[in-house]
Amino acid sequence: MRSPNAGSELGSELGSEPTSDPARELADAREAIEAVDARIIDALAQRVALGRVVRAAKRRAGQPVVDPSREAAVVARAGARARAAGLPEDDVRALYWQLVAMTRRAQLE
Repeated sequence: MRSPNAGSELGSELGSEPTSDPARELADAREAIEAVDARIIDALAQRVALGRVVRAAKRRAGQPVVDPSREAAVVARAGARARAAGLPEDDVRALYWQLVAMTRRAQLE
């Protein structure tokens, strides 16, 4: 099942409906992908920065930095959201394990 907004989001990324010029359509799609990639990098930077905030709060609370059950819950939630969006759940879960590991490394710095 795809997200109900997935099609409209794609249309807004491209800025228009498909054209009769395949080369223009390809260039527009690639430009839209680059814009999405930039937002993904921004979101990753924000996630790592928030991980550092979590680290400080955990230290003040006397909690360990590594929380395997929380990490597993984050990955499970991502898998469920992927499934609801019509994305390959296994791929998204693998990606999220990498994101969790990156944030954990930032917390352990």
